[in-house]
Amino acid sequence: MNKVVIVKLGGAAITNKKGICELAPENDLSILLDQVATAYEILKGAGHQLILVHGAGSFGHPQAVKYNLKSGWSSSSTDATSNLPNSSYLKGYSHIRNCLQTLCQAIASKLEARNVPALTMSPIDYIETANCEETPTSAFAAMADRVKKYLSLGFVPVLHGDAVLDQIRGCTILSGDIIMYQLTRLLPQVCRCVFITDVCGIYKLDPKLYPDQENELIQHIKVSAATADDHQPGQQEHQQTDKMTVADVTGGMQGKVQWAKKMVSQSQQELDTVICRWGTDEALDIMTLKAELTPNALMTIFTRN
Repeated sequence: MNKVVIVKLGGAAITNKKGICELAPENDLSILLDQVATAYEILKGAGHQLILVHGAGSFGHPQAVKYNLKSGWSSSSTDATSNLPNSSYLKGYSHIRNCLQTLCQAIASKLEARNVPALTMSPIDYIETANCEETPTSAFAAMADRVKKYLSLGFVPVLHGDAVLDQIRGCTILSGDIIMYQLTRLLPQVCRCVFITDVCGIYKLDPKLYPDQENELIQHIKVSAATADDHQPGQQEHQQTDKMTVADVTGGMQGKVQWAKKMVSQSQQELDTVICRWGTDEALDIMTLKAELTPNALMTIFTRN
C-alpha cells in the first residue's frame, strides 16, 4: 500500500519572519529544498508520495495584521451604502494574495529546478470557509479531490496558508496547519505529517528567547481524543512571548501543537505528527519514513496513547 507524507515548510524556515516579503537566506533555503528534493526521490523509489504545504511567514503575517484580515470585513469594515468591503480591505486582501502567490511561485520554481514535479494549488480556488477553524471537513472535499488527482498523475501538490473568502467573516486567514489536518481526514493514505521549522521541536522554554538557559526538548507527546486540546507545560508561555517578536496570525508554535494533536487523535488511520528543524538528519529521516523515536532524537513526535 502506498503511503502519503505531508510536509509543512514553515514560514520561519522559508522566509525571514522579521522582514516584509523576504525569503530566508539563500544558502539556508537551498539546504532545506535540497532535503525536500531528496525526500521526494526516496519516497518515490519506495512507492510512496509527498504533499507539500508551506507557511506564509513574512509574505502573509505582517500583511494580515496590518489589514486585520483574520477577523474579516463583515463586522465593521464594510461600506455603509453598499455593504461591501471598504477600500482598505480591498487593498489589503488583494495585496496579501499577491504576496502569497509570489512566495508560492518562488518555492515551486526552486523545487522544479531540483526536478520535483511541483504543482501549486491556491486554497482560495477550492474552499470558502465558514468561520475559519469551524469549517466542516466536507467543505475541503474539492481541495482533497484535486490533491488526489495530482498524486495519481505523479505530481507533488504544493498548497499554502491563504487568505480565503469566509461565509461568516467575509474573509479570513486559513492556516496551512488546518489544511494539513483536513487532508488527513480526507486522504486515508496519509501516515505522517511533518512540520519543518527553525527549531528542533517543542521546548519547555522558547529557545529563541532563552538561548542561554538550560532547556528541555519534549521529544514525545502522547495524545488521545480526550486531551486533543490540552497543551504541554510551557506552551502557553511560548505563545505569549512569540507574539511579541513576530506577527503570526495563525497561532505560532501553540497552533502547531493544537493541530498536531488533532491530526493524531482524530485520525481514522495510523498516523503520527512530527516537529523538527530544517537541515537536520532527523528532518530527512522523518520525511522519508525512516526515523523511529530515539532517546536523543532532535524532534518532537506526537503519537496516540
